[in-house]
Amino acid sequence: MAERNLLLGNGETLTSTSEIPNGSGPKKVPYTIEEVRAFIKGKITKATEDFSLISGDVKPRGEGVFKLTLHPAFLGKSYFPDELIRRSGFRDIGSRQVRMAPRKTTNERDAGKSLATAQIFVAGKESALRSLESIIFDAKTPKYLIKQAIQIEDFDFYKPEDKIKSNSPESDERALFEAVVHAGQREDDILQAFINFSRQHGAEVYPQKRILVGALTFVPLQCSISAMKRIASFTFLRAIRKMPELRVALPNALRKSADFQIQGLPELPPLDSENRVAIFDGGIGASDLSPWVNEFYFQDTEKTDTAYLHHGTEVTSTFLFGRVDKEDPVLGQPYMGVDHYRVISPANTQDVDLFDVLLRIRGVLDEGKYKYINLSLGPRMPIEDDEVHVWTATLDQICAKHGILATIAVGNDGDLMGDNARLQPPSDMVNALAVGAASDYGKKWNRASYSCIGPGRSPGVVKPDGVAFGGTEQNPFFAFNPWVGGVSAVAGTSYAAPLALRTACGAAALTTYPLDAIAIKALLIHHAEGRARIPREEIGWGRFVENPIKLIECENGVATVIYQGLLAKGDYLRAKVPFPDMPIHGAVTLKATLCIQAPTDPEHSINYTRAGMQVSFRPVFGLGDTKTTEFFGRNTQYKTEREYRDDGHKWETCLHREKKFDVETELSDPVFDIRYHARATSRGIPVESVPDMRYAMIISVSVDGMPDLYNMIRQRYQVLQPVALRVDIDLPAA
Repeated sequence: MAERNLLLGNGETLTSTSEIPNGSGPKKVPYTIEEVRAFIKGKITKATEDFSLISGDVKPRGEGVFKLTLHPAFLGKSYFPDELIRRSGFRDIGSRQVRMAPRKTTNERDAGKSLATAQIFVAGKESALRSLESIIFDAKTPKYLIKQAIQIEDFDFYKPEDKIKSNSPESDERALFEAVVHAGQREDDILQAFINFSRQHGAEVYPQKRILVGALTFVPLQCSISAMKRIASFTFLRAIRKMPELRVALPNALRKSADFQIQGLPELPPLDSENRVAIFDGGIGASDLSPWVNEFYFQDTEKTDTAYLHHGTEVTSTFLFGRVDKEDPVLGQPYMGVDHYRVISPANTQDVDLFDVLLRIRGVLDEGKYKYINLSLGPRMPIEDDEVHVWTATLDQICAKHGILATIAVGNDGDLMGDNARLQPPSDMVNALAVGAASDYGKKWNRASYSCIGPGRSPGVVKPDGVAFGGTEQNPFFAFNPWVGGVSAVAGTSYAAPLALRTACGAAALTTYPLDAIAIKALLIHHAEGRARIPREEIGWGRFVENPIKLIECENGVATVIYQGLLAKGDYLRAKVPFPDMPIHGAVTLKATLCIQAPTDPEHSINYTRAGMQVSFRPVFGLGDTKTTEFFGRNTQYKTEREYRDDGHKWETCLHREKKFDVETELSDPVFDIRYHARATSRGIPVESVPDMRYAMIISVSVDGMPDLYNMIRQRYQVLQPVALRVDIDLPAA
């Protein structure tokens, strides 16, 4: 076998921290204070009237919740009107994205357009309304408060009808609902007031199943539709929607027995015996996979149903063995063992079991012992731009806390109309890999028609992250399933997700080089195969490779380097791009992927991530020139007017771009300067309170006419070393 050029590690040794000057010009403002005063007077008066009409039992602490909408020009964290809110006697309790056409714009091209902006939820008593009006109209108000007042585009009382989500049923039948309440860890009085108020209207509330994430409490309840509408008048209710179905219980796009058999199960143990993967699904129930799988039950999941066992077994065997090749039905050696958690009970899936399932998953993951997990289940509902679902909010925080790579199936409703085709929670997580389904594993592939589509919210707009083969009616996915006597012919994103995780864990198992979960995610995205004619909202960054060796091998004429480490608070990280130290006479192609795992603020859905990256590319830094040019630009992430918003791009957790520089373009030892910035509850926070942030970056360089570039890079940068492979392994063919 010819010697392979393997991924070059230790890229972080080519980095340094640096202080880089930064500045900006004066901010254009759309309104004068006189214009704001003329508009806001009537709005505050109307909000006061609406608030005064509601009874005391719906406003705990005597407080109402109001919507303070900012002009779209003031989305940045530095413009958050915190002092105006505080001095008025309000407190901000959350925010979300809305789209609206402002009365005036700072750019003529935006006139009349629907633009994304922030709507801040503020809580306060009637005295706060009077105080806000006084501050805005008082001639002696300090200039810094006036500067914040002119950011206001609108102000309203948060009405009950604004809280009811569109999937609520029309009839007055009793139904299960999930309620989202603005009640944090030290606000049990608000939650208890909501429970009491709901019970007054005949609702059965399940407080023992409540889930607290950030400053939001998610709680299930059952009541009639008319009662739900009355419950929506509770001031601290953020949103209420009908409990969605659990999508694992839905019929598969396809399941039938294949017309061929495998050539027996492998007799080898997992290649990596130290790490195990957690798969949360419908169970195994058979001993065929026991050499590689431990199955765990919960108190009420021991009794189950055959459909769940089929699904759980197929998902798990896909991770263990990959897809079965009809022409060569030999199962390969598993890369890692599996702990399969049977998290689904046989009860009706449109009940509080949706909360039960999440609580079971959270309980396992909070132990912090898994680096890799797969979820091929979740709520069957499209994501919403204005609200983050409890599954997404909960799992995003856990993955960031424990450094977990989660592969999540995006759902199988991609052939529905409009927004109903959008990906489903929790695949909108910013700290996970959302996986859709491709129609083929060969060269002629598209998105499988059933695979849910993006975009995600901003940040997290590029969703799905990518696709993997998931099968179709004409070209099914073959998975080992002892329940059908051998091989199932199936289709669905449920199989694409564990197939992608198998590739990820294969790369980790093949090498002894320490790869963080975030580095594995970066490698998957870096090597994803895009297709120019397929919109990004359908396939994300592209189709993930199946063969893990492709993640740790450099193609001929390409040098790929991995950087891992910490982004330090308050500093720029300057990362050298590995570059030949001789004249270049051909076009240069640079491909770079940069990922972080970010803590989140679920109550602030418009400013969901607490950490972001600002990246500058300096193409001729080797000549002492510090000028910058675009590399990870906004246009590489945001493709449509719906997705775009000012200030959103620098809060993404994943940046990826391949760019070709023609022969005439001068490049000389280029560098990336990466600034990590943070915010909390939508506003900037002091540098000293910011934790260091783990990152992973992959850079590939190729030069036309330089087939030996890999060795040139190794000779120049001797600190870069090929990743080490495990001893005595037989690498799969690339």
